Amino acid sequence: MQGSELSVVSRGIFDCDEAHQSPLQADYERIFQTGMVVLDTNVLLNLYRSNEQTRLDTLAVLKQLRDRLWIPYQVLVEFWRNREQGSIRHHHRGKAKEAQAALEKVPRSARDALERWVAAVHLKNNTEVAEQIDRVLDGLVKAVDEAKTLIEMQAATDSLQGTASTDTDPVLAELGPLLEGRIGEPLSPEAHAKAVQEAQRRADAEIPPGYEDFKTKPSEQAAGDYVLWVQLLDEAVRRGCDVLLVTGDVKKDWWSPQNGDIPARPRMELVAEVRQHAGVALFMLSPGDLLTWADQILDLQVNQASVNDLNQLRAAENEGKPTTAGWTDESIKVFLTQLAARYQVQAKVIVAAAANNGFVDRATVYDLAGYPADRQLKGFTRPVSTIAKELEEGGVLTGEEPFLLQTVYGSESEPSLASGFRLPDEVVPLICEVFEGSGLWPVPRRSDNQAGKQRAVRIAMAMLPANTVEWTVENIEKAAELGSATVSAAGQDVPVEYILRELESHASLWVRET
Repeated sequence: MQGSELSVVSRGIFDCDEAHQSPLQADYERIFQTGMVVLDTNVLLNLYRSNEQTRLDTLAVLKQLRDRLWIPYQVLVEFWRNREQGSIRHHHRGKAKEAQAALEKVPRSARDALERWVAAVHLKNNTEVAEQIDRVLDGLVKAVDEAKTLIEMQAATDSLQGTASTDTDPVLAELGPLLEGRIGEPLSPEAHAKAVQEAQRRADAEIPPGYEDFKTKPSEQAAGDYVLWVQLLDEAVRRGCDVLLVTGDVKKDWWSPQNGDIPARPRMELVAEVRQHAGVALFMLSPGDLLTWADQILDLQVNQASVNDLNQLRAAENEGKPTTAGWTDESIKVFLTQLAARYQVQAKVIVAAAANNGFVDRATVYDLAGYPADRQLKGFTRPVSTIAKELEEGGVLTGEEPFLLQTVYGSESEPSLASGFRLPDEVVPLICEVFEGSGLWPVPRRSDNQAGKQRAVRIAMAMLPANTVEWTVENIEKAAELGSATVSAAGQDVPVEYILRELESHASLWVRET
C-alpha cells in the first residue's frame, strides 16, 4: 500500500484469553533460569508445619532457586501475622495432642459398647465371657498407650525448638539470609486504600483473585490476596520475565479445579491479566509440585515422602471443611455477648445494623459510639476479628462463618471513606431473634416521630450531593404531594421517589435517648 503500511498480526490457536496451554518441562526450566519465582505465605509457614525431612528438602530447593525468588510485601505481612499462632509454630505438638485425645476415648468406648452388649444378651453372670472381655480391654489399653508413645516421639522429632524467640527460631535463621534483598516494597497508603476498595469491587463481581476471602474475613484482611496480586503485577512489569507463583491456596479464585484427567491450572483471568499488564506468562505450582519439578530439573534428589507431606498439608487445609458453613443462634449469641463485654460499640453497631435490615450507615455509627466528627473509622472492625479468632481457637466457631461486619466504601466525593457497614444477609434474622428486646437492641427516642423522620432525612441526604436548600420532612413530602418528580440539590435534580424510598428504608433506625 502507498503511504501506509498495513500491520498484520499472526494469530495462532492459543492466542485468546480463553485458551490454555499445558506447561512443559521446558517452561519450568526457563523460569528456574531466568524467571521470577514468587512464594505465597503458606510456602513459608509450611516450614513450621512440615516434618523434618520435608523442611530440609524445601529449603534445599529454595536455596537452589535463590536468585529467582521474590516475596511480595503482603506475604511478609501475612507471614508475621500468622507465625505466632499455635497451629503454626506448635503444629506437631497440637496435632499430637489431638490424636492422643482421640485415642484415649477408644478404651472407654470399647468398654461401654461391650457392657451394653453383655447386658443386652444377659451375660452379666458369665465369668468366662467377663474374663475374655477384660483380656481384650487390657490389650486395647496397651495398644493405645504404645500408639500414644509413638505419636509423642514423632512430634518430638518433627517439632521445632526455639521458635518462641526470633533469635533462636531455626526457620527465621534460614529465611533471613535466603530472602535478604528479595522482598518487595509496600504499597503507599493511598495505593493500598485504593487496592482495598478495588478488591471489594472485584469481590462483588467475583473477579479473581481473592473474592472467596470476602465471604469469611473483614475487608482489610480479605483484600490481602488482591494486594499481593497488585504487587506481583507491578514486579512482573519491572522485571519483564515470566512468573511462577508457588502457593498452597486451593480456592477457586486462584485455580480452575482438576477436571477428570485434566490437572488443576491457574484461572484463565489471572493468566490473561498478567499477559495484558506485563506482557509475560503466568505459571502456578503447589509447594509439592515445586519439589517434584525441582527434583527433575535441578537434580536435587528430593525425597518423594516430602512431596507427599506437602500435598497432605495442602489437602488438610480444606479437609473436613463444610461446603456451606454459617452462624447459628447459639454461635451468634456467644459471639455478640463476648464482643459486647469487651467492645460494646462494635456489638451495638452490629445489632443496630440487624435492626435496619443488615446495614448501618456512618452517621449512625458515630451516634452510637459518641465519636467526634473528625475521628476515622479505620480499624473499626478489628475487634470483631479478634473475638472471632479467639472463639475459633476455642472451638466455638469453625472459622468458616461469614465475617459479620463488612465495610461499605465510599461516595463519589470520598471513595476511600467507609460509608457504613453491612451484615451478611443470613445473620440478620438470627440477630433479631436472639437480641431483639435485649440491652443491645436500639430503642426509639421518647420524643415524637418527627425527630426520627428528621434523622432519616439527614441519613438520606448524606448519600446525595451537598444541597443548596434546607432539607426537611415537610418540603420533601410537600413536593411529593404536589406531584413534583425531583427536588433541586446542588444544581442537580434529585428524584423525590429516591428520597422517600430512603426515608422508608431508614424508618427502623433508632438511637438511644441521650
